[in-house]
Amino acid sequence: MIQKILDNKIVRYFFSAGLATGVDVAVYFVTFNFIYQKQDVHFFRIVTLSAPTASLMFSYTCGLITNFLITKYLVFTESDLRGVHQLARYVVVALFVLVMNYFMMSFLIKVLDWFPTIARVFSALSIGVLSFIIHKFYSFKVTKK
Repeated sequence: MIQKILDNKIVRYFFSAGLATGVDVAVYFVTFNFIYQKQDVHFFRIVTLSAPTASLMFSYTCGLITNFLITKYLVFTESDLRGVHQLARYVVVALFVLVMNYFMMSFLIKVLDWFPTIARVFSALSIGVLSFIIHKFYSFKVTKK
């Protein structure tokens, strides 16, 4: 029974997303509290980012890389695209998904007056299914039959 569940790509895909989210949150916590110590971050005396923003940028990148690697090696293993092409496509889809989540959550919260946490869960799950489909046929497609 467990093997049958693990053979399902969608289960493995959402497992990888959950694991990557865990990495993202853990890296955010460590970066915000211990690396930046809740202080603004100054880059070359030109750009200043708040600690939450700088931590989010770093943690999101770590989560994205984690998710890409797990997805590449455990979910869509049959793809014959070069790894660099997979990564480029993956990043494009991830940014698209991020924007879609933002707009869906805004609609659910502001127009339909949903509770934000419920809106986030609904948005993550529904856009997650769309993300799976896009990654399957675009980011990790199989070109040779």
